[in-house]
Amino acid sequence: MEKKNISLKLIVVLLVLTLLMTIGSIVALRLLMSSAQSPGGSRGTMSYDRHYAFIHKGADEDLWAHIYDGARARGEELGVYVEDFGAQLTVDYDRDELIRIAVDADVDGIIVDGEADEEMSDAIAYASSQGIPVVTALDDCAESDRVCFVGFSNYTVGRQYGEELLKGDVSDGITVYVVMDNENAGGANLVISGIYDEFADRGFADICNIEGVYVNNETTFTAEEDIRDIFINGSLPDAMVAINSVYTRCLFQAAVDYNKAGSVALYGFDDSVDILEAVSKNLLEATVSVDSSRIGASAVDALEEYTDTGYVTTYIAQDTEVILAAHAAELLSQEDEESE
Repeated sequence: MEKKNISLKLIVVLLVLTLLMTIGSIVALRLLMSSAQSPGGSRGTMSYDRHYAFIHKGADEDLWAHIYDGARARGEELGVYVEDFGAQLTVDYDRDELIRIAVDADVDGIIVDGEADEEMSDAIAYASSQGIPVVTALDDCAESDRVCFVGFSNYTVGRQYGEELLKGDVSDGITVYVVMDNENAGGANLVISGIYDEFADRGFADICNIEGVYVNNETTFTAEEDIRDIFINGSLPDAMVAINSVYTRCLFQAAVDYNKAGSVALYGFDDSVDILEAVSKNLLEATVSVDSSRIGASAVDALEEYTDTGYVTTYIAQDTEVILAAHAAELLSQEDEESE
């Protein structure tokens, strides 16, 4: 009898916990939709003609913060409210779920970090069916109803890396690792193609070995552990390339921690302060940067053009730039002057 009472109590506790979690999710969802529909709140006292939802789940928080800042600033110039949609929620919704919530909140347009999967494509199709245009930024969902993609050419970035790699002596052959993950394997493979074609055009195709090295990008910690394993286990390649800022930081930090700085040539991505410092100190041979705030601004412009005319180009390309040690030092100096 006592065991039955204990079991009954456990069942009641579990039911109560389940009910509370369900209520919490419903309240969070209603708060999000209420915030999106309300003319006040985070919009302050300004009046806006349109409301765009900005949705992302990218691992690189600093990069996406810059992209959002660019979108928000451009929106203010045009009288558009760009909301960092879902940023205040305690419930961790996926991007496709946030798209559906934004549609139900009746926003005027959506900017989203795209992903080439069926869930994302279906969510974009749902938005399109409700007359809400979707622009993908930085990462694309090409097989979808999105009206425009704003980003850069991974293939061109690969050519830029290849050009920098060829500044070294490769006469005895070269092995290059490109750090990548399953989620963005398509973009990484284009980078690899660009590097290879740059080598091929210069007559070095037969002596270059370019490999994609997969890491677990579930969290920054898991990516860091996988990259550290490369430095700990086995022989190092001649060069390693990281195609986002998270992997870039993991690369040069692991090289320092395991006393491998200078043993392998490292190439990174992004122009945040810590990465520029690594380039200026020659921990990185070079880094490739894109004007992230410009990506955000261009995404807003694309939505505005489509909303006003019903047409917009399907791809807006942003330029990328290779930053070497001297330029990195100049940029850091400018940053110091602006902060004084």
